[in-house]
Amino acid sequence: MDVEFLGFTKQTMTNLTIRPFQNSLIPDAANLFVENYRKERLATSVLPALMENPVWVAQKLTALMATCSGVAVLKDGQLVGYLGWFLVNGFRGTGRKGAYVPEWGHVCVEENKPTIYQAMYRAAAEEWAEAGCQVHALTLLAHDHTAEKAWYWNGFGLTVVDAIRPSQPLDISEPTHLTIRKATSQDAISLTELDAEHWTHYPRSPVFMAPATGRDADANVAFLSRPKNSVWMAFDGEVPAGFIRFEGYDFDSVAILETEEGVQITGAYVRPAYRGQKVAVALLDTALRAYQAHGLQYCAVNFESFNPEATAFWMKYFEPVCFSVVRVPEYLP
Repeated sequence: MDVEFLGFTKQTMTNLTIRPFQNSLIPDAANLFVENYRKERLATSVLPALMENPVWVAQKLTALMATCSGVAVLKDGQLVGYLGWFLVNGFRGTGRKGAYVPEWGHVCVEENKPTIYQAMYRAAAEEWAEAGCQVHALTLLAHDHTAEKAWYWNGFGLTVVDAIRPSQPLDISEPTHLTIRKATSQDAISLTELDAEHWTHYPRSPVFMAPATGRDADANVAFLSRPKNSVWMAFDGEVPAGFIRFEGYDFDSVAILETEEGVQITGAYVRPAYRGQKVAVALLDTALRAYQAHGLQYCAVNFESFNPEATAFWMKYFEPVCFSVVRVPEYLP
């Protein structure tokens, strides 16, 4: 298929053509993404440089485009935008099938960006509907406010925020009275109980996430046995009050944050009786000191934007680098 855009003014769409993505376009697509990613790194210098390597990006695009037809937009034969996606069964723990576009799976030039994105979405969403997708999702680089607005006007809303900070201690003037220490295998049962309480929060108002469960005690022992993994716990005497979990291997984040230079927070919880006492701050500070001493450059976290407790805490200490947006169409044939 090689068709001209329909439904747009000639003034904005002159010499623009949309067609399925072809592998011959991968080098140009990788260069377009790298150019955009460099702008993100200018805004957030602690971001790792891995995705500034067009060869690395090209490898990821090759794998992505092997799973989908993709969309390419050309102006006078030159690539000015592309979009590729994964199809995901059981999207975010639900029974829905989704289409997901990663942060490196799309980009377009500044000129006519909203119109180009609208046209690419129109073409891609047709295929997503035919594949039975009930959810459309995409991750954006946080600096790209034009793209953010374009997807907002296409019916998408914010869901997940990926954020980063250097592995530097926090500025704490009043340390907590609780004991903060790194968990060991002897703490696996206490940690499992805390994590079970933690997961009961997500299906409730206003979060309304799909129910899930945490690791059992054996899985926590295995997790703690890996050197870069850690869980830092707060204790009131012998009573566990809260924890923050740091993962160094099996990341659950955007690709731009998945390097050996950093660690990612994959769970945090403070029991209600201990909230407002800076327990989470003390946990984070202590862990950052330990990871900085081991030479790690950054700490990452992702959280749901509609989780008010998480948003208030993480946004105070971390800087957003990616926004993931979702649309659940009201009707699909």
